[in-house]
Amino acid sequence: MAELVFFRHGEELMRVALDRPSTSIGRGAGADVAVPHPEVSRRQAVIEKRGESFVATDLSGRGIRAGVRTVPEALLDDGSELWFGDYRAVFRSRGPVADGETRAGGELTQDAGATRRVHEEVLLRVRSSGGEETHLLRGELVVGKDPGCGLVIDDAFASGVHCRIVADGGRLLLSDLGSTNGTWVDGVRVGHAELAPGSSIRIGETQITLELASQQRPGSFEGMISESPNMQEVFELIDRVAPSPAPITILGETGSGKELVARAIHSRGDRPKGPFIPVNCAAISRELIESELFGHEKGAFTGATAARKGAFEEASGGTIFLDEIGELSADLQAKLLRTLELGEVKRVGSSRPFRVDTRVVAATHRDLRAMVQRGTFREDLYYRIAVIRIELPPLRSRPGDVRLLAAQLVRAYAPQGVNPAIAPDALLRLEAHGWPGNVRELKNVLARALLLRRGPAITAADLSFDSAAAAGGMGGGPQPSDDENTAVFLPGKTLAEIEREAILKALRRHGGNRRAAARELDVARSTMQARAKELGVPPPGAGDPSAENDDD
Repeated sequence: MAELVFFRHGEELMRVALDRPSTSIGRGAGADVAVPHPEVSRRQAVIEKRGESFVATDLSGRGIRAGVRTVPEALLDDGSELWFGDYRAVFRSRGPVADGETRAGGELTQDAGATRRVHEEVLLRVRSSGGEETHLLRGELVVGKDPGCGLVIDDAFASGVHCRIVADGGRLLLSDLGSTNGTWVDGVRVGHAELAPGSSIRIGETQITLELASQQRPGSFEGMISESPNMQEVFELIDRVAPSPAPITILGETGSGKELVARAIHSRGDRPKGPFIPVNCAAISRELIESELFGHEKGAFTGATAARKGAFEEASGGTIFLDEIGELSADLQAKLLRTLELGEVKRVGSSRPFRVDTRVVAATHRDLRAMVQRGTFREDLYYRIAVIRIELPPLRSRPGDVRLLAAQLVRAYAPQGVNPAIAPDALLRLEAHGWPGNVRELKNVLARALLLRRGPAITAADLSFDSAAAAGGMGGGPQPSDDENTAVFLPGKTLAEIEREAILKALRRHGGNRRAAARELDVARSTMQARAKELGVPPPGAGDPSAENDDD
C-alpha cells in the first residue's frame, strides 16, 4: 500500500497510509494530516490517486515544493519528496521495505530514520494531569474517555472513543476514530499513521509515548517506580496473582498507590480488554452508594427518572475496584457479600436479580481485622474479599525511592517544554521528610514547588510541607502552617486554581498590600494588582482616607 513517511530534522515521525481516494495536508484542523508550521497554509495540498498513480496538487495558490522545485502539481514516484515547512514527506508506492531501507528514485538506500519492525512488547507511557502510568499494548487498544475503552483517560478534551492503536505483525498503527479535537503525533494531526518506538501521541492534554519493554526504565512496573526490595516483592506478587479470578484486597496507608496496584492487577490479569471501574466508597453518600454499586430502576426513588446501570454491571467482563471498602455501612456489607458469593446484583427498585461477571479488587487504609474484632466489619465479608492480601509499604520504608519518584513527578507536572532540575539540597530535604501522606503528599509538595519556585531549579527553599507532617518527618523543626503559607495541591486542581489560591493567601498575609505580596511570590506588581482585583481583595485602608494605599 502506498504511504507518505514524514520526517523532521532527519528523524522519522510517522507513516500515513494513502488508502483513500484523496488525503489532504495543511495547517488547519480539518486536514487529514495537519502540519503545525507557519509556512504551511490551512489547505496546502491534496494527494490523489489517479488510476495506478498518485498526484500531489497545490491548494494554497503558492505552489507545492516537490524536491527542489515549487510546482502547482507533481506526479509522485517511489522516493519523491514533498516539503511542508521543515517537515519532509517521502512517498513510497510499494509499501513497507526491509529494515533500515528507504526507496529513493526506484533504488534502495539506507535511511537511519526508517521505521523498523517491532518484534517485542511495546509499552504505552501515559502522562496526564493525574500523573503517569504505563499500559502494555496487546494487539489492539482503543483509547478514550468511555469506560468501555481499553485505555480510559480522564481528559476533558478527549472524545469518548478517540483513537485506536494496533500492534500488527511488527507494525504499530494508529487510527483516529472521528475525534473532536484530533489525534496528534509529534505535533502533526493525523487520521491514520504508522508509528515507531519513541513516537509521542497527544490526545487533548494527555501525552502517550511508545516505548519498547526492553527499554523500560529500571524499577518501573505498570506506572509505579521503585527499586526498594519490599516494593519489588509487591510487583512479583501482582504478577503471580493477577491471572487468578480470586478477589484481592490491597492494604496500605493513604496515598501509597493502591489504585495503581489495582490497575496493574487488571492490566496483567486475564481480562485486560474489559472495563476497569473504580468506586470510592468513602466519597459517595450513604443514600446513593447502593444505587452506585448495583444500579436502580426508573422511579425507584425521587429523582430516578430513568433506569441506570450500577458499577458492578458496568464492570461486567472486567474489574471493579472498591476503594475504601472499610467505609461501607453494615447493610451494604451484607448486600455486597451476596453479590460476591452468587455473582448476582439486584438494582434498587427491582424484584429480580441478574448475574454479572466481574472481578473484585478492594482496598482500604483501615485495619480490617481490627474492625472485625470490634464488630464494625462483617467477618464473612472480610474472608470473602481478602482471599489474597497485598500490603503496600509506606514511602518512608522505601529507601532511595523518593529520588526516583521526585524525578518522575517533576517531569509529569512540569509545564510543556520545561524540565526543571531538583537541587541537591532539595533532594536531601525530601529524603529527610517522614511522608505521612506517602506518594500523594510527595506529588502535592513537588507540584507546589514547581508553581512557586523562584529559579530554574527546585531548591530546598521552594519546598513547603504541612506543619503536622513536617513535625513528624523533619525533626520537629518549625514549618509554615498549611493554612497561612502554602497553596494546597489536591488531585483534580488545575495550576490556575493553585495560582489563585497562592495569590489570595499572600494578599491575606500582607493585609492586601500588592507590593509586598508580589515581592513574596516574585511576580510583577501589575500582575498582582490585576489578580487582586479579580479576587475582590480591597487595597489596604480601603474606606479609610487617611490610610496609605500601596496602589497609588
